[in-house]
Amino acid sequence: MKNNYNISLSKVLASEGGYTNDPKDSGGPTNFGITILDYRKYINSEGTAEDVRNMSVDQAKAIYRSKYWDALSCDTLPSGVDYTCFDYGVNSGLGRPRKALQRFKSLSGTKLIDAINDERTAFLKALAAQQPKNQKFLVGWLSRVDRVRKDSKKLAQDNTSGPVAGGGIAAMALALSQFFHTHQTEILISGAIAAVAIVAIIHFIKNR
Repeated sequence: MKNNYNISLSKVLASEGGYTNDPKDSGGPTNFGITILDYRKYINSEGTAEDVRNMSVDQAKAIYRSKYWDALSCDTLPSGVDYTCFDYGVNSGLGRPRKALQRFKSLSGTKLIDAINDERTAFLKALAAQQPKNQKFLVGWLSRVDRVRKDSKKLAQDNTSGPVAGGGIAAMALALSQFFHTHQTEILISGAIAAVAIVAIIHFIKNR
């Protein structure tokens, strides 16, 4: 069974960075991408900005797991799609990746990854256009989406060349085994005939 949570989380944490308290950011005091509101909801209902600053990675990891990864059922999504939806949810809320999965349910693999990240790019551009205060964040947002797209495709590729390939070999071995089981009489008879023929040829050569 795949387990991409730790890989995906490490990428999210790298994108989110450390402690910030930007007056222009409605999230307020934030660390590892976790706002003070989430800290108060999941860790300490009376948490302060200083508590957020001193938040441990393990605390952040537990929040991300519960609020985003499990809420989006990422363990059930294909490799790469799971990370794309996880990061999208962290950055823009759970509703958007959920709707994107429904909207693009006819797609799979890298086509699905591209479709979701294309939609995310369009959403962020529209958000910046509607709210000029977000213009300064747009370049960083779009760079993040580009990284997510690239890393998601890498995860999908690694999964295809790893577990899926191994599964293909196992399936082939199973198919060969079933074929032998079904046709074992014919195979054994053919083998016996071939063996007799070989012995006859050798005997003929020796007695020429």
